[in-house]
Amino acid sequence: MGEERCQEHCLCNELEQLLEEQQRLSFNDFRFVCDKIGYDTIPFVLSNGKCAFEVFGRTRNGKFFTTQVFRIESLDSRHCCATLSLLLPVDMDGYPVELCDEVFSLVKTDNCIIVDLSCFCSIKPLSPKLVNRELPIVEPKC
Repeated sequence: MGEERCQEHCLCNELEQLLEEQQRLSFNDFRFVCDKIGYDTIPFVLSNGKCAFEVFGRTRNGKFFTTQVFRIESLDSRHCCATLSLLLPVDMDGYPVELCDEVFSLVKTDNCIIVDLSCFCSIKPLSPKLVNRELPIVEPKC
């Protein structure tokens, strides 16, 4: 019964496909390609149809942040649950911002959560190029 409910009402299949594509992008399954030329994250936003899912996280230096952007780490399709890591949206100066503001980069964090995917009805993938994007070096004018 649980699997049937999941098949009809959650994003298990979509996140399973996203995880597969994320693993292919990272070049982890290649035997002879050792260079890190791919991306290892497909960031995404989950929604329940009314609003985006948002959680609190904590940076390495102890500051709290909120985010709506995640990376899938693992998927339990039998129970329709996923382990997600939190991605921190930052501006060009490296300061945390809301997703609706000017996001320059999505910084990986060590924060993880487990979610019941049957609570959500949509997923919005974002560009892998945003993850850990190098901040520009701005030199002061004299």
